[in-house]
Amino acid sequence: MSVLFDPNDKKNKALIDYFENKTWLVVEVSSSTRNSLKKTIAQLGSKMSNMYDADNFIDAENLLNSKKPHFVIGNKNINGGSTVSLFNSHMKAFPNRMNSGFFIITEENSQAEVALALEYDMDGIISVPFTGFTIIDTLISGVKHKLTPSPYSKKIEEGRDRYIKGQLDSAAESFQTALSLHKHPYEGHYFLGKIYSDNNLRDEAIHCYEESIYHNSEFFKSLKNLSSLYYQKKDYIKAYNTNLLMANKYPTPPEKIPELIRLSIINQKYEDIINYLKIFHTIESPSIEMQIYLAAGLAILGKYFLTCNDSEKGTEALKSAFKFSNGKYEILKSITKSFQKFNKLNILFDLFEQTEISNWSFESQALYFHTLHLLSDDDQKVVMTGEKLIKNKVRDILVYKGLIDRAIKMKRKISYMESLVQEGIKNLPDYKDELESMLKKIQITI
Repeated sequence: MSVLFDPNDKKNKALIDYFENKTWLVVEVSSSTRNSLKKTIAQLGSKMSNMYDADNFIDAENLLNSKKPHFVIGNKNINGGSTVSLFNSHMKAFPNRMNSGFFIITEENSQAEVALALEYDMDGIISVPFTGFTIIDTLISGVKHKLTPSPYSKKIEEGRDRYIKGQLDSAAESFQTALSLHKHPYEGHYFLGKIYSDNNLRDEAIHCYEESIYHNSEFFKSLKNLSSLYYQKKDYIKAYNTNLLMANKYPTPPEKIPELIRLSIINQKYEDIINYLKIFHTIESPSIEMQIYLAAGLAILGKYFLTCNDSEKGTEALKSAFKFSNGKYEILKSITKSFQKFNKLNILFDLFEQTEISNWSFESQALYFHTLHLLSDDDQKVVMTGEKLIKNKVRDILVYKGLIDRAIKMKRKISYMESLVQEGIKNLPDYKDELESMLKKIQITI
């Protein structure tokens, strides 16, 4: 008799019967951990002969496709990929989840893992280090509602089965029937919303998701989908408020950060961006796209703080915006304007000097030239930098104006300055009047 679980206890009979003929896939790099997991699972009634194991992604994927195990339990990070990537295939193999399950083991124990469980229909997340009791407790918690499913649950799973198989009309019938089998059928409304959304019926989908939230104001997937539909319809206030409801209850999924930043900016909730920055720092490998969205938000946040006379917060936000900009010209241009407007261009200059910008676009390098020209006493360095940009066909008025200003200061030949003006007019015809005005001043002065 196990000290963790007593298979002879009458109250555990339903659980033993449930697991008796279930097959398992155990995915874990360590052989000793795999064996330990299998022995623990066996205590719940499953047979060791019905368990398969793998220590890498390829073998795990092949076993999943060939053996079609009812249950998968595995470390999130394995050789060659992530066990999470197997979830969709497992869902297709067992669209009715009453006789199947998916459990992930993770070493990260972070908000991102909670978001992972919410995003997928996972039955449990197990954090390292774990014990035999942790495994058993998580497995039991994940399946106890499957032992004696209610008529409502059966109808929901019937609908999910049909939905995953692409039988949308019959799936809708199942979900519609489910609505009458429960006092608060939030899942039924949720799945109907998905079907409407799949058919591009946004208004109908929104109505269903709103009904789902009416019955369960904390149902993550309805909140998530509803916020996205509000955003698509440009109902930014509702989108923002729905995301606020999620943020008060759940961790923010990393992939939502770009949308949330845009919503905060649109609704002028600039200080929210600080919270997104905190979330961003918890992400192991943020995508370039996410970094750029965050940088754009921080650039606006920095300007906002400086306008409110909060110099320290404004400066830090702009410095972070620069860090995550990846040299994106539009973001750097906004950062440059803010630093210049509030007489802090020296801070930007130091950031440029500490950064390898040779791989950035020439337009972004032109912003470096602009700060160099305004702050540096090294005439030769300024001129060489500007002329290199023009040689590389950079079309930026800041470069031409900077070079002309330096030429005046250095008392260079008027023919050189006239040549700059003519080239500038040719490449930037919108600035013709401004450049010709500069040339007239030069001719009068000299």
